[in-house]
Amino acid sequence: MPPLKTSRLPRLISHVLAPTILATLLLALTPLRFPEVPWGQALLATTFTTLIPWAALMWARGRGKVSDVHVTRREQRWPLLLVALVSILAGLVLMFVTRAEPVMIREVLLIMAGLLATGAITLVWKISIHVAVAAFVFLHAFAGQPYGPYLAVAMVAITSWARVKLSHHTSSQVFAGAIIGALVAMLGLLPVLR
Repeated sequence: MPPLKTSRLPRLISHVLAPTILATLLLALTPLRFPEVPWGQALLATTFTTLIPWAALMWARGRGKVSDVHVTRREQRWPLLLVALVSILAGLVLMFVTRAEPVMIREVLLIMAGLLATGAITLVWKISIHVAVAAFVFLHAFAGQPYGPYLAVAMVAITSWARVKLSHHTSSQVFAGAIIGALVAMLGLLPVLR
């Protein structure tokens, strides 16, 4: 097998650990972590929190409204973040109406908190949403596991390396993303959200 070109591995990592993929897996697999959550609720949450915003991204990409699927140009992000926020809010309304399990609602609220934090920062400075989502998802999903924090840090480091290697972010931007993601993950540990 020929060696990978230097940009192939970081590009592959960026695609595999893309925010939409990580958040979709976190939400869709919630019933595995919390058996009281029915699969239908996970599907509802996933549809409004990640799939509809992803469809909006694909639509924008197909019409040339964004430069690439990772929306690396900061000024192109806010319309998609707004679509995501509206979609998440609509999903939350449906979840409340259908009396979704509190833990499922909490998962969506945490993702929305991350969206609001990174969205606000993105208005003035380019933060790595890739790394913010990776930090949140891995810290949140691995919480309570024996080697969870170590695995989470490793995954965040890999994601950060890929984003910097591709020149999509600076070290400061990935560091800020990691901090925001970690703060949102810690928010999920508060007793009021348990």
